[in-house]
Order: sequence, then structure tokens, then C-alpha cells
Amino acid sequence: CGFAQSQEAYDVAVNGLFSTLDRIDDHLGGSRYLCGDRLTLADICLFTTLIRFDLVYNVLFKCTKKKLLEFTNLHAYMRDIYQIPKVAATCNFPAIMDGYYQILFPLNPGSIRPVMPVGCEHEFLSRPHNRESMSSAGKSVQHVL
Repeated sequence: CGFAQSQEAYDVAVNGLFSTLDRIDDHLGGSRYLCGDRLTLADICLFTTLIRFDLVYNVLFKCTKKKLLEFTNLHAYMRDIYQIPKVAATCNFPAIMDGYYQILFPLNPGSIRPVMPVGCEHEFLSRPHNRESMSSAGKSVQHVL
């Protein structure tokens, strides 16, 4: 979306992005992780995109149709992974924002760093996600990487 060179290209990209996010959100309504009860590399790859979405992609790359916070299942899924022991320690929000808004000069010539949006704070991401109940009854969740 953010690299589109025409309105038509942007429209195609943004509609494709949000169509995909809608499909993933629907899928996560019935599955704790992308591939069932087990955390996989696919989940980690998606998490690294989701954790940046409202901070950067929504504004800088013009992905403004919806905030991740507005996707009930996707946001809970992101909180679920964020709350796995030691994951939160790898999420340096000021560094993420600096990397996109200040270091990548051509994308943001004024180096203006917007205020961190609601929902991206540690306290907010640490709220209950209630996704444990989505795991198969009686099975403990395995984290496989």
C-alpha cells in the first residue's frame, strides 16, 4: 500500500490487505493459532507484522481502513503471543517507531514520529486474551519453533 505509485495500485493493495486480514481474523475465531493448537513459525512471522501494524503500517503505509485493534480475533491473537514468556521483551516499540519514522528518511522526510496509538502499550497488550479456551479440550498448548 505504502509503495503504490498510483491510486489504482493503492486501491488494489489496500483492498487485498484488508480482505486478507478479514479472512485471518475469521479463521482465528475458531483456531488459537494459524495451524491449530500449536504455535508455529507462521505465527511468529505474522506476529512480527501485527505488532508493527498500528504503530507504523496504519499511518506510514496508508493502511488506514481499520486498525488492528478493530479486529477482535487478530488483536487477541497478537496479545496471546505477546504474553508468551520473554516475547514482550523483544518488542521495543520506540525502536520500531524510530526505525520507520526517523531512520528510513525517504518514507518520512520530516522525521516526525507520531504519538504511539492506543492499544500498543505494554499494559494494554498484557490484558487477558481468553484464547486458551480455543485449544483442544484437555490438550496443553505446545510452542514449536
